[in-house]
Amino acid sequence: MESRERSRFLDPEDWRILITLAAYRLVLVVLLGGIHFFALVPYFFDRADPAQFFAIVVVYALPALALLAAALLRQPSLRAQAHFSFVIDTLAIVAMMAAAKGVSSGLGVLLITPAVGCSLVLPLRLGLLHAALGTFAVFGSELWRQSLNRYEASDITNAGLIGLMLFATSLGAGAVAQRARKSEALAARFGSDLASLSRLNERIVESMETPVLVIDEERRLRVQNAAGRRLLATPALDGRPLATALPALSAALDRWQEAPNLDPRPVNLTSGGPELLPRFTRLGYNAWAPVLVLLDDAARVREQAQQLKLAALGRLSAGIAHEIRNPLSAIRHAGQLLAESPALPGEDQRLLDMIQRHTTRIDKIVEDVLRLSRRDAAVPQTIALRSFLERCIATWSEGCPNGARAVQIDGVGEALTVRFDPDQLQQVLHNLWQNSVEHGAVDGRALTVRLTAGRLSPGQRPYLDVSDDGGGIPSSAREQLFEPFFTLARRGTGLGLYLSREICEYNQARLTHLPTETGTRFRLIFAA
Repeated sequence: MESRERSRFLDPEDWRILITLAAYRLVLVVLLGGIHFFALVPYFFDRADPAQFFAIVVVYALPALALLAAALLRQPSLRAQAHFSFVIDTLAIVAMMAAAKGVSSGLGVLLITPAVGCSLVLPLRLGLLHAALGTFAVFGSELWRQSLNRYEASDITNAGLIGLMLFATSLGAGAVAQRARKSEALAARFGSDLASLSRLNERIVESMETPVLVIDEERRLRVQNAAGRRLLATPALDGRPLATALPALSAALDRWQEAPNLDPRPVNLTSGGPELLPRFTRLGYNAWAPVLVLLDDAARVREQAQQLKLAALGRLSAGIAHEIRNPLSAIRHAGQLLAESPALPGEDQRLLDMIQRHTTRIDKIVEDVLRLSRRDAAVPQTIALRSFLERCIATWSEGCPNGARAVQIDGVGEALTVRFDPDQLQQVLHNLWQNSVEHGAVDGRALTVRLTAGRLSPGQRPYLDVSDDGGGIPSSAREQLFEPFFTLARRGTGLGLYLSREICEYNQARLTHLPTETGTRFRLIFAA
């Protein structure tokens, strides 16, 4: 595994070391050849045989050239070249030492450079093996030379010092190389993880529904995700100055830099586009660090804030409704018992009827509030719309004490199907029909509710229209229709339409009011 890691991450550097070592070897050959060419051998090596010395240098030059070519071509393997080059250097230097009459010539120190170079590219144990081989070669050469001549203890000491230097330098170079390999492998692994994380972040940012921009220290746009390009209706603004590309955003950035803690103001980046709420974050600690900009739809932010307020209001209302229901039940029960009294005067009977009527209204408000707080999760099913409407009309008519009210199915195909929770769809329809009957009748005349259905376009979402021929809704009240507790009738609770829209949203549907010249028309657009 160690070999694979080194081969993967460190081979280029190792090959550069071998190439440098090969170049050094060639320079050494040239220098030694120059010493012979200028007849300087007696001055440097006073006991050397010039002819023998030059012959060894010439022979040494041939493998030096071959090793340089092999290192440049990276053939054969790095480890094989390291072993072969150290063996060549050892043989050549030991031969030159013999021609110069021993270690006293000082040529033995030339073994240190190849020993260090090979230790940098080989594992530590192989570097120490090279040091041992070099030491044995120096000692062997010196012992063989002294066996033919007189014994010199100082030369044996010098040979021992050379061996000690080989071991010390090989050990140091091997330890440094091993630490460098580990550090470089760790850096490469972290670099790979960082690159993967960077690609992941880019994909996340690109797929975000929120428009994202990055502004560099020169106030130029550098990054823009797909949502930003769709919002700004431009392929890319990368590299353009912010002041010319988006002047409104540039002014907002100036305000944020002057007062980072102030709430951002909505801005309009394109003519006729939506209002956006920019959020700025500096990507660093310096004043010139890039700035990340998130562009939120201001209308959606306001809607979310409204939803949070309504949720809190719903919880509060549910708590109040629970507290009201117990005394309200006692009041209703007391009123029913009092109504059974035969001695109740007529004036008191009128007041009792008022009590019962208003307690019934309060009970309906409490029931609607509790229904908001404990709404069951939607379980959408595929519904054959026409047959479902027929059953729904029959169920609703059974609860009408004054007889069936006219709800007509007009233009709903037998094959049309929709996705909705059946119980919740029936609740929505009953709310709409009840509103039409209670608030739409004019001058006491009979009111007709018509149901029509279809698709927005071929293959698109189905819809159901609920329309009546009543008095309609005033234009001044249309924007508040779906707000909770808003009602146009004295006896209404103002929760019917709000509850119906909430139920539709839980079923991935949408309930809207369509303005008409006469009457009232609501459209329920089902999920695809």
